[in-house]
Amino acid sequence: MAIKFGTDGWRSIIAKEFTFDNLSLVVKAIGQYLDKKPRKNGIFIGYDNRFLSEDFALQAGKILAGMGFEVKISSEAVPTPVTAFMVRELDMSGALMITASHNPHQYNGIKFIPDYGGPADSAITGEIEAHLKVLMENNKNDSIGAPSLRENNIEYIDDFTSYKNSLLSLFDLDLIKNSGLKVAADMMNGSAYHIFPDILINYLGIDAIIINAHRDPLFGGKLPDPSEKNLDMLKKIMSGKNSDMGMALDGDADRFGVIDKKGVFLNPNNVISLCLHYLLKTRDYNIEDHVVRTVATTHLLDAICQGNNVRIKEKPVGFKYIGKEMLNGNIIIGGEESGGLSIKGHIPEKDGLLAHIMLLEVQSHLKREYDDFYLSDYLGQIYREFGAFYNIRLDIEVPQDKKMEVIRYFSGLLGDKIEGVEVTSLTDIDGSKIIFENGSWILVRASGTEPIIRCYIESKDEKFFNRLKEYVSSSIDGIIR
Repeated sequence: MAIKFGTDGWRSIIAKEFTFDNLSLVVKAIGQYLDKKPRKNGIFIGYDNRFLSEDFALQAGKILAGMGFEVKISSEAVPTPVTAFMVRELDMSGALMITASHNPHQYNGIKFIPDYGGPADSAITGEIEAHLKVLMENNKNDSIGAPSLRENNIEYIDDFTSYKNSLLSLFDLDLIKNSGLKVAADMMNGSAYHIFPDILINYLGIDAIIINAHRDPLFGGKLPDPSEKNLDMLKKIMSGKNSDMGMALDGDADRFGVIDKKGVFLNPNNVISLCLHYLLKTRDYNIEDHVVRTVATTHLLDAICQGNNVRIKEKPVGFKYIGKEMLNGNIIIGGEESGGLSIKGHIPEKDGLLAHIMLLEVQSHLKREYDDFYLSDYLGQIYREFGAFYNIRLDIEVPQDKKMEVIRYFSGLLGDKIEGVEVTSLTDIDGSKIIFENGSWILVRASGTEPIIRCYIESKDEKFFNRLKEYVSSSIDGIIR
């Protein structure tokens, strides 16, 4: 069986591929990678609320301790952004996070976080996979033996006050504390189940109703993904409690979902745009400061940047590319449409807790300035300034041997017209992205792990947007039949 790191770690089904033996090989490969680097203050290990996560974390710790590393393990489930923060806070060689993020409950996984506190880039995971390949070949030939296990050099960490203080230092706490906001927060039985309610209630003094804040490895029978279809319970709680805002976090709390008092779900594209607009109006930035987004993320960010004389960069899909840009310290905001966001002064890793506290400040500001005015109203204000942007992601099943044919088809549309609108440019940094003369665009890219083509579509013209959706679906259907 091949073990391959995706855009953010390795994930697989528990007891099928994600076993203690396979995890041990992956951890040993990470240890071998780190053996070639200068030794810092050991390795931190965090884990989520999934089945056996704490046992997988201890197994990983024993292997690394057996390789001579000092190991610090969280004493309870913690979010991925907390794990990433601890790497930098404790000046460590790196961290492991045992999690399958927003995947179904049958899955678990492992992320490697290097010493800079963000997702490992492709060069790093490539080196780890090279070590892993040798280990697996040797293991197949029975020449490696069991990994060395040792419990000494392992320490447990239960104080994450430094993360909370660092996070909160980025915001106007008095504004939030004096807002009188009522919120509802769905922890989705994920790893933020202790730390985020503590921040809301004890640090910010928010009147908060917290739901699903207990460990349930089955996640209540739902996907631990804060998309609109999974937040019916949160909507009902909000309505009953007259909440100003509803917040949700995924399994490892690096992704966010938000609903405003009007019952409007704001997708990540809109949240990132809203946060950027607010930051540019309320913070001071240097001329070198700019914005970074992935190739699949809304161009509303580009319009806001253009209107404020701020540069913007486009990167491939995956927060590792945004995180790498953030290392220079002058990224105002980095975002991706799948729900990843971080800002200047924070870790180069997506953080759902950060996103929600940012939105608390925004809503507190709106309440103070306009009283009965909510996040969707603010988005409407932004649309009036820059135009409305309609966007969607379609996941279309495509056989593995047809994926490149689909991408080549869209790459060949340069110069063609759809509904009389010409395709004027092509970007191929990740899949194929065609851009029309009216600013509309289509991106098609192949999933690396599933027989799926992901199709992203955006336009400021609602009629043309709907036509593009039909065109993409019918074109791909014609190729695969």
